[in-house]
This record gives sequence, C-alpha cells and structure tokens, in this order.
Amino acid sequence: MINTNGGNGSIMSLSQRLGAALLGLCLGTAGASEVDKSERLVNQHDLKTTVAIGDYYLKQESIVAARDFLRRLGEAQQLGHAWTPANAHWKQAEQAIVQSLMRQVGRNFSNLEWLSEEWSRMNMSDFSEQDMDLLLAHFGTEVGRKQVMIVDHSIAFHVITALTMSGKIQENLPGIEADRKRMQDLYGDEDREMRFDTEENPEGTKFAMSPTGKKYFVNAVLKVTGMVSQRLYSTASGLSKRIDPSAAEIQSALDGFRKAGEG
Repeated sequence: MINTNGGNGSIMSLSQRLGAALLGLCLGTAGASEVDKSERLVNQHDLKTTVAIGDYYLKQESIVAARDFLRRLGEAQQLGHAWTPANAHWKQAEQAIVQSLMRQVGRNFSNLEWLSEEWSRMNMSDFSEQDMDLLLAHFGTEVGRKQVMIVDHSIAFHVITALTMSGKIQENLPGIEADRKRMQDLYGDEDREMRFDTEENPEGTKFAMSPTGKKYFVNAVLKVTGMVSQRLYSTASGLSKRIDPSAAEIQSALDGFRKAGEG
C-alpha cells in the first residue's frame, strides 16, 4: 500500500484514494473467486473409502497403544498374571481407551478439514483460475463425475498400498473386524461405480490426456496421497501420548479387577 506520508510529503487526493480502494476491491474479489473455485474443486471429491482405510489403520494402532499401555500399567502396579487381554476388566479399560482415542482420530483425521485446507492451497498454487474453470466445468459432466471417482479411488488404492507394503497393517489383530469389513465394502463399491466405457465417452479420454487433466490426476494421486499418509503416520505415532492414565473408566476397571480378587 502507498505510504501517504512518503518521500514528497504529499497526501492522496480524494480521487486517488477512491481509485486505490476500487483497485483493492477488484483484486480482493478476484482472489476470493479463485479461493472459492479451489474449494469447490476439493468439494467435488468424496474420500469416504480413504477415510475408512485411515480409520481402520488408526483403530488398529489405537488397540495396540491401549494394550501396550495396559500391559505396562499391570507391570507397574503388580497386577499379576490374571491381568491380560482376556480379562473382563482389561477389556473394559481397553474399550474405554480405544473409544477415547478414536474420538480424537475423528477430530484430527477423519473429518478431513485439515486436508481440505491443504488441497485447496495446492490447487491455488498449481492451477490458474482458467484451469480451475475448465476442471469445474468438466467435473460437472457425467463422465467428469466418473473421473472424479477414479481420482478418489486411486487415492484410496495408493494409501492402502503404502500401508500394506510398509508392513503397517496387522491382518489378524482382534477388534478391528467390523472396520476391516467397512473398508473392504466401500472399496469394492467404489471400484464398481467408477467404471465407464471409454469408447462411448471420448471426452473423458480427451480430458485425461490433456495437460490440465493429467496434471490434476498426478497432483491428486501423488500429492494428496502423500498428505493423507503423512497425516496417518503422525496421528498414529502420537496415540500413546493421548492416553489419560487417570481417566475414570480406567480407574473403574482397575478397582473392579482388584475387588474381584484378581490382582
């Protein structure tokens, strides 16, 4: 902004002030328009399958963190050999811990507010407003909607592949059966729904091969997958620190265990 007490000591005339204000308003409106289009692009996507994958993984890690905490608690308080995952009071404490952790997971990962902001900033950095107009117009068509689903499914595929190939998924861990089924059902449904005949939809092929189309797909699959994976790993690594040893549910389970004469 021009300093009205600058080098020659002059002050803007009324017309100059009005002109500067009008220019600022125009720039602000253009910026707001671009932000709105970037956010609308992000809102085209439905990452329910990716969320289910993340919830499945973080539920697994919450159970692991809870059991490790309870094992160490048993050792510290000398609860004896009866204090095991098979004990009803252990299960009571474990369930309370996992539920608390998963509520925090919902806030820190599953609601995707954090991703919406990061993805929108990436769109504004990597695409012009004209590019975003083209993308929004195409994604509003029937074949465009299918291609959005392909992007969404590709993100889910790469997230679960990264988790699996890095050995982070424990296939036989008790307690995550329902989460695994939900993830698998959503993945299968999405895989079926995204498919379309490329021969009958040449505009879809044309878009996929265009510079903007290819760039958008690569950005979404590589960069967004990276954002999701990084968030998953950082959330998982902090779960054990989020367990509150003084939580009433844990103390209630310990009291019940002792009153039953098991410890």
